[in-house]
Amino acid sequence: MTKQPFKIFIILSTIIILLIFLIFALQTKKPENSKLIRKAAYFKLPRIDNLNDSLSLDDFKGKIIILNFWASWCEPCKEEANELNKIYDNLKDSVILIGINIWDRRENALKFIRDYNLKFLNLYSKDSPISVDYGITGVPETIIIDKQGNIIYHFKGPINYNLISNILIKYLYKNP
Repeated sequence: MTKQPFKIFIILSTIIILLIFLIFALQTKKPENSKLIRKAAYFKLPRIDNLNDSLSLDDFKGKIIILNFWASWCEPCKEEANELNKIYDNLKDSVILIGINIWDRRENALKFIRDYNLKFLNLYSKDSPISVDYGITGVPETIIIDKQGNIIYHFKGPINYNLISNILIKYLYKNP
């Protein structure tokens, strides 16, 4: 009879420990496309088409900025290229769209820009820590920075015009 309470104690202890781990796991998991609010990291990078002309985050202070991290060898980046041009064409009066080429050779990136007729500003990140500073783990990834310099969204994977315009409409509605 004394073994029965001990078995119940072991079973209940195991269930409690599993519940604690489950609760911890659920609290720390973040969605793929998460809404974040933190200050955007400072950067200064050269234009990919003119390495002598560098631009920094401060050059766009007070504006909504979309940073799109890409590489020429990335298949989803190729699929996303037309959507980025559509975003630029339709939203260029409201937001600054900046492509940031990472983990790539400059000549391949320039060919990609020509082949996909990218119309928006593109910067080159050869030796910059920008991918680490922004938590980039793959390409494409897109970050939206608000007028105060805060990261408000971080998307992993390809984006499209409808997704970005819906996010911006919600943001502008709450922050006129």
